[in-house]
Amino acid sequence: MPAGRPGVSWQLPEETDPEAALPCVVLLDRTGLAEFAVLQRGLRTLGVPSLRIDAGAIASLKIISQPDDGSLTVDGRRIIPTLTWVRHFSSRAIPGGNGSALSLFRADSWCALVDQVSSLSAVRLPDGTDPGRLVQLYSAARAGIRTPRTIITTDPAAASAELAADRIVVKALDRHFVETEPGTMEAMFPEIMDCAGARNLPAQEMPMIVQEYVEHWAELRVYHLDGEILAFRVRKHSPEAIWRDAASVTVSPVIAPEAVAGAVQRLVGLWGLRYGAFDFLLTKEGPVFLEVNSEGDWRWFEAKAGVDDVSIAALSMVQDLHRQATRESRPTIDLTGFLMLGTDRTHQAKDMTPGMDVRVLGALEVRVYGTLVHISARKARVLTAILLSNANQVVPTEQLIDSLWGERPPATARKNLQVYVSMLRRKIGDRISYEGWGYRLDAGSDEFDLLRFRHLATAGRDMRRRGDADAAAALLDEALSLWRGRPLAEFSGVPLIDEAVGRFTDLHLAVSEDWAELEIERGGHVEALTRLDDLVTFFPGRERLVAARMTALAGCGRAPEALSQYEAVRRHLAVELGIDPSPVLRNLYEEILQGKGFRQPAEETSRPW
Repeated sequence: MPAGRPGVSWQLPEETDPEAALPCVVLLDRTGLAEFAVLQRGLRTLGVPSLRIDAGAIASLKIISQPDDGSLTVDGRRIIPTLTWVRHFSSRAIPGGNGSALSLFRADSWCALVDQVSSLSAVRLPDGTDPGRLVQLYSAARAGIRTPRTIITTDPAAASAELAADRIVVKALDRHFVETEPGTMEAMFPEIMDCAGARNLPAQEMPMIVQEYVEHWAELRVYHLDGEILAFRVRKHSPEAIWRDAASVTVSPVIAPEAVAGAVQRLVGLWGLRYGAFDFLLTKEGPVFLEVNSEGDWRWFEAKAGVDDVSIAALSMVQDLHRQATRESRPTIDLTGFLMLGTDRTHQAKDMTPGMDVRVLGALEVRVYGTLVHISARKARVLTAILLSNANQVVPTEQLIDSLWGERPPATARKNLQVYVSMLRRKIGDRISYEGWGYRLDAGSDEFDLLRFRHLATAGRDMRRRGDADAAAALLDEALSLWRGRPLAEFSGVPLIDEAVGRFTDLHLAVSEDWAELEIERGGHVEALTRLDDLVTFFPGRERLVAARMTALAGCGRAPEALSQYEAVRRHLAVELGIDPSPVLRNLYEEILQGKGFRQPAEETSRPW
């Protein structure tokens, strides 16, 4: 792999012939932008060769283009661009300009090469047309999508009077920023003003956008990536807050409303866009389209929201387009095969990557060699929880897709699932396999709290059957100590997880009942009550649990409370299920009522107050 130079980053296979033309993704942007740095790291994980070039470094490259075979030699490494993605790349971003004709000619020549290499690549992004804001609004309105009333003018005062709105928005017709020299930006931010103030605006030397201000209850940033739609709700106190007061802006991932998703699909169809960042307002009358940016950033929004779903979707899109462009009988890398690399299915959990510590009996925690693994993307976390809560079992692909995307999965869902799984493998080691119809995550009882719990519970119950009450109670108590709260509560509502949590919650209750009965037999009535009090509160109709608590209460000399507990469960069963308590529970009630074999309350004078 070539070492590269500042501003140039190669990610190529270790063993490649520099003279052979290697199919390669080419990414061009500018220094300081995080999107392509993250994307290139993901491509490396998937085995997709890539070259990333910052605008500030391009003038120092040694480049040879060979039109006869479409190859490009960059610093001695010969590649064939399969996909070229250019973002925020302009002649003004190339250093060395001094205003002379020669420096301008040099910058324009480099930009011309970038543009023409993009055109010769199998895929170029941005693709389709690049509609300016006036065209965007015109096309959207023609497509039946609501837009603000808009005037393009050099006289904003006259325009505001013509709009006759309470408030207006004044903003640039093109980009908000002008690069006076490489890395130095001057901005003209959108501004909201009332019409009274707008009447005093002077005439401008350039055309401006003047729009009515649309009252709305939410603002959305919506990303479209080759058919997948991802949305964020943005809360800000002013239009320019994202640039001037970013700390005050809050961003949260949301599901795009159907009307917004439909509008995005119509617009990308009109303009032929694979990628676009759309801005919408949500009003009582429906969504209002503001603009689309075919170069729009996404990492800032992801960081604010604490997810990386757009990065995953971008990675999936680029990887798939690269594979389509190569048209090789043996693709650069097949994700299904990639998941299987290095996995020997004859190995058991003990033979796999060591050092994992997984906890699902409470909040989700995954540690590798003692270090907490950070999984930020919501879908990746859901996938992790599903595979872990069904450890050592195959989870069908269709069920995973339903759980991650619901009833309307994108066309890229299967491909995106493969990306999520492969990135999870990279975080936790070589333990996830594809079985032809679903995915399986293998784990051992020494590295997974759920499996440890089941192992200890089985051992404790076996000891109880053998008559060793002390050993049984100790094992069951150790099992119950693994529970840290409600399991996987953040994923409530995901069917596959709810089903799994229901299964091991039932086991937890059964083990709690086993332990409590043992503890009561050994005279530990108070200790049993400590654990039973909370459980009965959450599971008031579970009769075996209630029976254990009634027995413990009576054993502590609190028979009236035990009888009251029976009345509570009787009413609960009657209201919820229309049934009476079981004969076992009724007999226990009669025994406590008659004081058979239970401790009586101490004399009043002997009670400590």
